[in-house]
Amino acid sequence: MHLSLLETITVLLVLPTIVAILFWRLQILRRYRLARWLLAPFVYVGAAVLGLIVGQNLGWYTDIAPSRAQYTVKLADWKNHPDVKSARQIYDEIRIGIKEKKYITKVRKYDVESPSCATYPIKSETLVLDTANRVRLYQLEQIGSHREPFTVERYYDSTGTLRFVYVDRVITNVRIYLNSAGNVIWAVEQNGEKFTTYDSSNEDWEMKPNSANMAREEFQGQQLCQEITK
Repeated sequence: MHLSLLETITVLLVLPTIVAILFWRLQILRRYRLARWLLAPFVYVGAAVLGLIVGQNLGWYTDIAPSRAQYTVKLADWKNHPDVKSARQIYDEIRIGIKEKKYITKVRKYDVESPSCATYPIKSETLVLDTANRVRLYQLEQIGSHREPFTVERYYDSTGTLRFVYVDRVITNVRIYLNSAGNVIWAVEQNGEKFTTYDSSNEDWEMKPNSANMAREEFQGQQLCQEITK
């Protein structure tokens, strides 16, 4: 059983208040006013703590806590999952097209020291088009917190659906895999030789833009930093 937010407030706030009032009205304590004043706060806190402990053990509060991604893919064998392998094939196809110069690459560069830049300025944008003029890769080089650079690569299939996201933060990298419907099915973070599950969902910033058309529009749009045209 899971409690709604209102029910949780009732358990953690209203019920302890009722317990404290009942304690306050005990006949045996009416002659001991000082004891009532001293003990009532402890009764209230004790009832609240008891409700919290019982609720945690019974799983009452799981619906109001931030939910973590629920993957059907397992860390022990994630590379062999069909959706992961499919996304990897799309990645390989695009990288080969770039290497063999079959795909067109467009690049825009920006002056990150320009006073018009945002807090986390974009240093460069790269848009890769296949032989049918479809967007297959949208790459951003950006400056993050503490002026640390990072790169985000978003790979799209031939229908324009986002299928793979690669975030390179120099020390660590994140790989996010999406199925043919554009839903996140697996995400992993690599630090050296160690892989750990990465919590990700369709609503996270890494998945924006989530379509090739949106990527094209973003690339063609105006950035805050001044563009380097030389």
